[in-house]
Amino acid sequence: MSEHSEQDIIIDGDVPSSPTATTPTKTSINMDEYKDMDEIDTDDLLDEAEVTLKQPKKTTTKRKTKTTTTTGGTTRRNSRKSSTSTTTTTSTEKRKSTRKGKQVILPPPEDLEQLATINNNNDKKRQKKVAAIVPEYNLERCQELASTHPDSFWQFHADSGYNMINTINETSLLEPVPTNMSDQAAITSMTLSSDGTLLATFSNIGAVKIWDIENDFKLVRKLRDMEEENIDEFYCGKFASDTQELLVTGGKLKDRHRWSSQDEDNHILPCPIKIFSITESKVLSKLEGHAEEILCIKTVKFDNGNYYISTSQDGYIRKWHVEDDWTTLIESTAMADGVTCMAFTVSFLPNTGNKYFMAACDESLRLYDFEEAQLLRTFDEMYSSYCDCGKFITWLDEPKKEEEEEKDKMDQDNDVAPYSYFISRGAEMCDVDEGVSSIPNTCILHKLVYPTKTGSQFQLETVKKFKHDDYHANSWLVKITSNGRYILAPTIYGQIFVFNILTGQLSGILKEHEDLEVRDVIFHPYRPLIFSSGDDGFVKVYTYKNEDTEVDLDVGMST
Repeated sequence: MSEHSEQDIIIDGDVPSSPTATTPTKTSINMDEYKDMDEIDTDDLLDEAEVTLKQPKKTTTKRKTKTTTTTGGTTRRNSRKSSTSTTTTTSTEKRKSTRKGKQVILPPPEDLEQLATINNNNDKKRQKKVAAIVPEYNLERCQELASTHPDSFWQFHADSGYNMINTINETSLLEPVPTNMSDQAAITSMTLSSDGTLLATFSNIGAVKIWDIENDFKLVRKLRDMEEENIDEFYCGKFASDTQELLVTGGKLKDRHRWSSQDEDNHILPCPIKIFSITESKVLSKLEGHAEEILCIKTVKFDNGNYYISTSQDGYIRKWHVEDDWTTLIESTAMADGVTCMAFTVSFLPNTGNKYFMAACDESLRLYDFEEAQLLRTFDEMYSSYCDCGKFITWLDEPKKEEEEEKDKMDQDNDVAPYSYFISRGAEMCDVDEGVSSIPNTCILHKLVYPTKTGSQFQLETVKKFKHDDYHANSWLVKITSNGRYILAPTIYGQIFVFNILTGQLSGILKEHEDLEVRDVIFHPYRPLIFSSGDDGFVKVYTYKNEDTEVDLDVGMST
């Protein structure tokens, strides 16, 4: 499956114990110590105050202690000159692990209200997740949706008859196409319009640029929220509506006037989804609900309804039911799972009518029921640090034994379990040195086997792993892609490794970016083009070497 085959081509804290009957001893304190609130991380202050009042009874968490990887230039400070070094920390609460700044003395309980007024926008962060009621797989409903709303995920791939990049090896070499697509900071992701004529790039300096693929990759629009008083960073987005005149975006919103010593950055605010009119170059609508960075957003058609689905660093995956105009919100629902700390990307299961999707969350893959907004199953510990990207593909060269082929012909009406292939990537814990792990970086090809009856479970099998001694990808917010024959896997050194899915071997390395993280890479669905973007602030374009580019790039663009 290509990057665009599915419209993509994609803390919780401690549960406090009940207060004891013991009245806390009143502490005499001079509130003048708290006048300069800009020097105090009030998130931490309130959290510590809450814990103090709840003592002496201990608290527990639902989630086990996690090992997380923090990559310089990729976590809280995405800058154009980001570092590729990686460090590790162990924490059950990502934003409350290490206290920085000056020591703070807690005020008495009656003075907490004074401090709470400063931090009232963070109520959402302290909401506790509830345990999910796990639904059963519904075969009949799935078949009904698949028959009435068939998906078109597999329209574009290397063998679909379009002029897509097919083979990449020593006899089918790629070369860069001269372009000037760039921004003043890291370009964290890209997306193509459904007709493949426009490319949108998302930058962490609060700008979205739209480029004309048909007209020498010229810049045709630059989108900013001119009414935003705080600091915007865009991480992701999608062209939306049937006419593709809207662009839905997600990212990070930071308080321009407030500093967080914990993050060593401006204080993060609740992060809205912003929906731009491309023709008017302005924000038409905002969808509020995420407390932290939005890391992925997609458009979804489900049971005759229009939806967005978004993931966030706040640990929530949300679905947004919208009107036919794709701007008016009907209802917003968070997926109930009770365990996720960070949610990265989502990919919908083929032939299920968009009822089910797989999400890359924490170090695991999680399977959800989109309709019921519930977690079905977790496939644990795919990677030792983060699993930050996964998507379903068509494996074109899937080997089949003769007996399997014969069984498929003779036994098609029997309860043979259907399945789909899925690729993932992630980061490993750096336990050897800064940026160095004892576990090699890998991409994994999985086989998801569907249940054959209601109430049964999905099964995930590992088919093969793709690795190389020089493949270093210990960063996060990195996306891989496939045309059904090859996996394109970015590295932290400006490279793109090309793995042959059938052989598992390295077929080539593309190197046009500076020695910084490559964040995103996509195949054009019906032109011989590959796009990549990275922390150097550039978009690179590749096509076949020694071919008539003028002729080739016009193929498929008549409609």
